[in-house]
Amino acid sequence: MGEIFKKSLLIALLAISFTTSVDAQRRGGTSEYNMIGVKLGGSHFNIETDNFTLVPDYGFIGGLSTRGNFYNNWDLQFGISIGNNNVKVQGRQTLASASEDINFSMLNAQLHLLFGYKIIGNQRNMRSDFKLTAELGPVLMVNGKMKYSNDRYETYIIDGANITAEQIQDVSTINGTGVVGLSAGIERFRVFGHYHYGFTNILGKLNDIEGNTEDFKGNVNMFQFGILFYF
Repeated sequence: MGEIFKKSLLIALLAISFTTSVDAQRRGGTSEYNMIGVKLGGSHFNIETDNFTLVPDYGFIGGLSTRGNFYNNWDLQFGISIGNNNVKVQGRQTLASASEDINFSMLNAQLHLLFGYKIIGNQRNMRSDFKLTAELGPVLMVNGKMKYSNDRYETYIIDGANITAEQIQDVSTINGTGVVGLSAGIERFRVFGHYHYGFTNILGKLNDIEGNTEDFKGNVNMFQFGILFYF
């Protein structure tokens, strides 16, 4: 766990700096819509690849996020989340053994910048206590290792790939995703659903394994959902 926090320290400092400046603007400025919020939720995580077989699994996320007016009916969100993504990879103890699902988990920090269009509850002709916003933007992910759940899997052979469960842990640590989704609720409380698709190769680091003859390619494919409390 220490590795992921060291790698995300700079991101966290930037996020705190941004959050502080927005809070100062909210307290001293004229806009009532600059808010700081707490995010809690879950994730359904997968890696889209042809190199081996994965089964998506559920994880969790939590963090801080700001929301403020940007331009006309657009708002802007900025924040940082800590998440634990889970996935199952098929492997076997020996080539003659039956395949098993190996549980892997990956701790990560996510820095997001999302633009939101106010479909309902905007500043023009659809003013309402109920808010519905379409959201999109980039997310920077800083990952730890994709760790297996039990040391007995260390030497298991990953189905379809010439690597072991120990070797597959070393996924790329810096990755980016594009996000599209919706949030709905009232001003101080929202529910959200966001789809993430990776535009970087999260399995690229596996190509550096000594003796590897594969061309590993994989993209994050993830759905996040949860609630936001603003204050």
